[in-house]
Amino acid sequence: MTTETSICQSCAMPMVEPKDFGTQADGGLSEDYCVHCWQGGRFTGDSTLEQAVEANIPWWRDGCKNDDEARAKIMEVFPNLKRWKK
Repeated sequence: MTTETSICQSCAMPMVEPKDFGTQADGGLSEDYCVHCWQGGRFTGDSTLEQAVEANIPWWRDGCKNDDEARAKIMEVFPNLKRWKK
């Protein structure tokens, strides 16, 4: 695992400390996904990209005028993450 800051490849949450990282099936830490998205080697939910975007709006509102602006910011990032990339 790297010592530099990583971002979750599902929700873009910064992962800095071990407690931020999800867990693999063997109990090891995931290098790709955060604790909220990945536990025991599996995603914690089976949401679509659109559902994930809507669920993450509250965490992206900072500095945004409204939900539409937050949604647009998320859509600049999420489609490029490992989980959502096509």
